Amino acid sequence: MNLLFEQIESSSPNVIWLDKIEKMPGFKPNPSIKSWLTETRLLTNRIKKSGYKHTIRVLREELGATPTLLKNKHQSEINYIREIMLSINNDACLFAQTLVPKATLDTHRWIKSLGDQPLGEKLSTLPKVSRSVFEYACLELSGVPVWARRSSFEIDNTFLWVAELFLPAIGGFKNLDE
Repeated sequence: MNLLFEQIESSSPNVIWLDKIEKMPGFKPNPSIKSWLTETRLLTNRIKKSGYKHTIRVLREELGATPTLLKNKHQSEINYIREIMLSINNDACLFAQTLVPKATLDTHRWIKSLGDQPLGEKLSTLPKVSRSVFEYACLELSGVPVWARRSSFEIDNTFLWVAELFLPAIGGFKNLDE
């Protein structure tokens, strides 16, 4: 499981990121997956509000070079990389990869102690945090479209980047008000 992002990155070396899902050539997400992709509030709050149970499992936390999915956003050999899997009702639904440059980590050491706590929930408790607009991509893995989004967070004039992969199973989980 630790090689998951490496496998995804090696099978999708030329990912095209666009600012609108509608601009994506080829596959179009079904309405349920699109609603997850475009969700601007905390995903974990949406899950809780809908009555689903979720778990977060840390897959990898280590220093490393900039991962492929974020290469054109930041280039450095010394970053803190955190990869997690979010499951809803025991179904793997989302993989997330966080890239934290050394300067950000030096200022915000709490990032290394998140454990299975969602990054978004912690960020929502801090002052002076803003999130960029999303960029979207569709990766084809073994003939199956897997939708992704990425964005950055600014925390007190430091940055971190997040890439999220929405696995097909997430399409089965809807808001109660949808």
